[in-house]
Amino acid sequence: MEAEDAAGSDDAALALHWTPYKPSWLRDAPLAERLTYLDCPHTVFRQILATGRDLPEAAWQRLDNDLDVSVRRAAAHRPDTPPEVLLRLIRAHGERSHVRPLLVDHPNFPRQELRGFVDEPDPRVRLLALEDPELPDAELRRIGDCTESFLRAGVARHPNVSADLLERLLADPEPTGAEDAAANPVLPRARMDGIITEAGL
Repeated sequence: MEAEDAAGSDDAALALHWTPYKPSWLRDAPLAERLTYLDCPHTVFRQILATGRDLPEAAWQRLDNDLDVSVRRAAAHRPDTPPEVLLRLIRAHGERSHVRPLLVDHPNFPRQELRGFVDEPDPRVRLLALEDPELPDAELRRIGDCTESFLRAGVARHPNVSADLLERLLADPEPTGAEDAAANPVLPRARMDGIITEAGL
């Protein structure tokens, strides 16, 4: 099929690149058979292999260093993932926000490292600092000064944000950030009432 795809076959291209095939049968195969897929050139097989829970340590080391990040993410969701593996993966690639549970919520994730993410150059990783519910005001202000609107909105939703920082975020040029600031229960009730009055509601 790959040869047909290379030759320009539309059917082969559709089968290889558009069909969301998942070899779920591999999950139930004997361990020895599953391990033969460690070197499989097709990522989807290594992804399924990485969802197992009974692999030997040598296999986990291979999967934790797989060339494809989706394989590394799948492997990282096992119960005994080492903290350094989780931290390395998060620092390099951030989270996939639509996948639950988040890797930062893994029992082995070193949550004391979250505050260090404030200085990460990648805004997707910097966002994860906000997973610390006790992030200090100084760090919240630094993130609140970022150019990325989703970071400012994250600060506006944070439970430890100060009322005066919320006041500043109420003037955010992006409506979502301003709305998140207005909805944060940290904002004084009188200010909330004033916002509703100003809106004519």
